[in-house]
Amino acid sequence: MWENRFGQNAEILHEYNRYLNLSGGIHVNIEQFAYVSAIARTGSISIAAEQLHVSQAAISKAISKLEQELGFKLFIRSRLGTEATPRGRAVIEKIYDILVKIEEIKEEAQIESKHVEGEVRFSIGPNFTAAMTRSIISFKQDYPNVRLTISSKSSEEVIQDLLEDRADLGLIYFHNQKKEPPKDLTVHKMLDSRIVVCVGRGSPLASRKSVSPQELLAYPFVNIDGVFSNWYLEDFISKHGPVNCLFKSNNIELLKRTIAEGAAIGMFIEYSMLNDPFILSGEMVIVPMINHEPNTIPLGWARSANKHFSIAQREFLKYLMREYLNPNLKH
Repeated sequence: MWENRFGQNAEILHEYNRYLNLSGGIHVNIEQFAYVSAIARTGSISIAAEQLHVSQAAISKAISKLEQELGFKLFIRSRLGTEATPRGRAVIEKIYDILVKIEEIKEEAQIESKHVEGEVRFSIGPNFTAAMTRSIISFKQDYPNVRLTISSKSSEEVIQDLLEDRADLGLIYFHNQKKEPPKDLTVHKMLDSRIVVCVGRGSPLASRKSVSPQELLAYPFVNIDGVFSNWYLEDFISKHGPVNCLFKSNNIELLKRTIAEGAAIGMFIEYSMLNDPFILSGEMVIVPMINHEPNTIPLGWARSANKHFSIAQREFLKYLMREYLNPNLKH
């Protein structure tokens, strides 16, 4: 059985032996590979040590020993951080491949025993939470042994979590489409979502099929205190004139409660309102906005391009995609 598993991964294991020349007296271990991967990913020995729960001295000693065995430097250390050398980058790419294959071998045992375990660290913007509740519940019912951790951040913080190995998967929106995503991220667009206006059910706008920016200027606003939301409001003001903004907050529940009570209106990504309790109860109403661009924003998921994409992570993503792309979701 194990012979078959190693046979399926023979090519990468052969590369492992060839590249590091184990028969020539070089002695390495997976722990050293993990250290190299963490330093390359974070650009810092101290951050790598913190993430791996080992001392900086232990990592430095292990890397120095590996560099001595190889006969060349993997990293250059400076005041600005730790960078891979040209020869080091070639080795690090091989190490990434080897670590991924090792995780795949481990997972094959899980598949055969039908016992998927592991951890999914999921980082999302606060706008996404209401729409994903059902997918989380369904996933945990089907995969009770997978540890699931969810943190709510801005899209910029989600990206940093992925790059610095604080998260495995992230949901983000791409409001700066001219900016290339970091090369160490794998990014996939899921859909485009409208920007809509949310009003209380007692608002004169609640019965409208659509509303123009000029009509919105007569009402107080509340706004999410985030990079995208602040940019969008500033863009709106620059095109249509000043608004009366009661307050900004990253407490989404506070914003929605203020809107539901009729004290203000707000602009939200439509998909963030799917299955929202305030919408489902009728306390808050969605009204499409016309005559303003951009009126849609791409939503997608991202993960580190240098890390193994585990079974647990892939399965969790399937449940999320099923929920977000479900045409029967209530608005």
